[in-house]
Amino acid sequence: MQAFFFISCNINGSLQGLYSYYNKSIKEKPELFLNPSDFDCNNLVKNKIAVINGKNIKECFSKNKNTIVYIWAPKCKSQHCYPLELLQQKCNLNNLDLYIVAEYYDVELMDNDYNLNNPIFGIDTEFYKTNLTDKYLKKFIVDLTDQYSFYDRFYLFENGEYKSMFKSIENLNSL
Repeated sequence: MQAFFFISCNINGSLQGLYSYYNKSIKEKPELFLNPSDFDCNNLVKNKIAVINGKNIKECFSKNKNTIVYIWAPKCKSQHCYPLELLQQKCNLNNLDLYIVAEYYDVELMDNDYNLNNPIFGIDTEFYKTNLTDKYLKKFIVDLTDQYSFYDRFYLFENGEYKSMFKSIENLNSL
């Protein structure tokens, strides 16, 4: 006699953060997104999501004195995830340009009218040929920093050159 055992897993919450949800998001609200082939740093639209790769976004701040790139997880509740407008205020106080890059796509949270100096950027999953967040994020960070390393939430650039990464908003005060 054979016995069959069924094991079930219960997942509380969503799988956001594991996958990009780019295809779902673009179908849900296509007018929110700028096509990656139309990307132009000089023609960014504030209330649109600019879909980019790591090298594209570097073009936008290559001439800026001090820039912070923040990797934003829209539904993150960790102590190292911050309200976008608070980050903008802190960067303004410290004379830093802020570029926010969404780790994954969430139309509801990306479609808000945040008081930011730059649009929100989304990672071009088709460019990186994967829909798995961990895989495309690693490739994006390598393109952004020209280094292979672990990743954090904040990346500091001076005159377009990568200087350091850090986890916490408190590090902004010491820059």
